Amino acid sequence: MTLVARLLRYLFGPSKAPLLEDLHVRLLNDWISTLDDSFIHPICTWKLTEGHPWAGVYEGRHFYDYYWPAISTTYPGWQEVIQEVIGTSIGGIVVGHYLFQSTTNGPWYTAPFTHFYHIANHQAVTVRFFMGEISPASSLSGQVINWSALPVFYSLN
Repeated sequence: MTLVARLLRYLFGPSKAPLLEDLHVRLLNDWISTLDDSFIHPICTWKLTEGHPWAGVYEGRHFYDYYWPAISTTYPGWQEVIQEVIGTSIGGIVVGHYLFQSTTNGPWYTAPFTHFYHIANHQAVTVRFFMGEISPASSLSGQVINWSALPVFYSLN
């Protein structure tokens, strides 16, 4: 059986699924580093689950134009710390944790998150934000990511 699989790979090249997964990782990484609106479909649906400070369903390319100011007025300190970007055949998954303060100069808290992106034709068409249980942050050293300094992860280029 492995001989047949090797022969097929030789004849037809590598599987398209890993290439598509790599493309989705690259698209997400590029978007995370720039927040370029062209990656978001004009009628993209954003679903923020229960427990998220701004839970609800939102629509449109300019979701972040409303989201970041709303978060900033609610929480004086709010960062997304991205730990991993995972490609799938239909989109990608971003895993990390939120790091935030509820009051200025107050204690820092952390909550794990998972964001699911459904990607079609190189654009996000549906996004789901899941937020986990909030707990006190044990340490701030090396955890805060400045969006302008966010490194670009693996790229096909």
